[in-house]
Amino acid sequence: MADPRGVGADTAALLARVRERLPQAPVIVALSGGADSAVLAWAVSQSTKRVRAVSVDHGLPGSDELMDAATAIAAMIGLRHEIVVAHPSSSSETALRQTRYAALEAAAAKNEVILTGHTLDDQAETVLGNVLRGTGAAGLSGIPPTRGRIMRLLLDVARSDTRFLAEELGLPFVDDPQNSDARVRRNRIRHETIPALAHRFNPRLVEALGRLASSAAADDEVLESRAARVPVIHRDGAVAVPAAVLATLPAAIAARVARRALREVRGPYAGTAFEIAAVLDAVNDSAVTIGGAVDIHREGPWVVLVADEPAIPPASEVEVGSEVGFGDWVLSVEAGSRSIGRFSVTIPLPSRLVVRAAMPNERIAIAGGSKRVGDALAEAGVPLRVRPRWPVVEADGTIAWLAGVRAAPSAVEPPLITVRARRTN
Repeated sequence: MADPRGVGADTAALLARVRERLPQAPVIVALSGGADSAVLAWAVSQSTKRVRAVSVDHGLPGSDELMDAATAIAAMIGLRHEIVVAHPSSSSETALRQTRYAALEAAAAKNEVILTGHTLDDQAETVLGNVLRGTGAAGLSGIPPTRGRIMRLLLDVARSDTRFLAEELGLPFVDDPQNSDARVRRNRIRHETIPALAHRFNPRLVEALGRLASSAAADDEVLESRAARVPVIHRDGAVAVPAAVLATLPAAIAARVARRALREVRGPYAGTAFEIAAVLDAVNDSAVTIGGAVDIHREGPWVVLVADEPAIPPASEVEVGSEVGFGDWVLSVEAGSRSIGRFSVTIPLPSRLVVRAAMPNERIAIAGGSKRVGDALAEAGVPLRVRPRWPVVEADGTIAWLAGVRAAPSAVEPPLITVRARRTN
């Protein structure tokens, strides 16, 4: 650890702030090579021994200089340092952010918390950018201090302060040339919009936007806690939300449930206003496909979001006394007659018992004739999308049971077996 004696009052104040906010867990500092993360790394290194630095090399112009600076900073303050290479799909803000966080998550151990050097200015730029885009209350909250295992300890520290402290400490940081590219929307907000608004209307605009974010975040936390009570489940390759709940919730809470469902099916970033509306409209049987090839529609009591249809599970032979997985199901077989409830059936012991998917237009025997398997599943309320992966139990080449739906009539003669089915989600 570097020796903190003799630092100025501003540096000591920041050090105290970081120490107060540090988690108890081991931490990774996302060290970019710039002033903000350099100061964060220094302050954390003074506060805990369970810290290391990770830098993400995007292979962009200026990346080599940034990685050299990050290496020099880590060496100066005595941090273990790792560089991970992660090339984004494009140089857009979104692609860079997603790639960077994915690389940091991959580099972190399960018990490590990831610290980033976001400052008050980053918060102000995010809030104003969201306002210009037409945000809701959640967007006014800006960058959360904590999300998952990512923490930002400097969100109330101005960028000018971190730069001053980095110079005072003699940290060998460099400026990212990407931050000067006027083609990037955030950079225009940083270098043009905020200075102009501050000059014309409020010289303390950055602090005002920071206060707005804090206030909105407090309100949003209450609404999110209500929304978190609504179940959002994974079933049959889809994300499902109870339609009746969506229909009766206040709009502000229902929108947050919809946003959570979108995150579950498509990644960490919330959907657009159009996409959130599509989830809510599905309550009334609306169906639409949104970006990322996500289908949103109503299935019985659920609103479902489907990104990728799972493969049809292969057929499996089942022995007495064993169990077998079949997609989202587990089926087991035991000797004797112990059938209780619709998800178990007792049948004569066959020479061969197979669990498989239904085949087009095949039929199951019923009293006085037969019925198409698809019709039996439809009558039971099984959605069309799910039917090809519904477990069929075949005994000696004949359908004996559509799990939980219908059993074929058979003579109940010993020896008998009981087949049980249960869903895993």
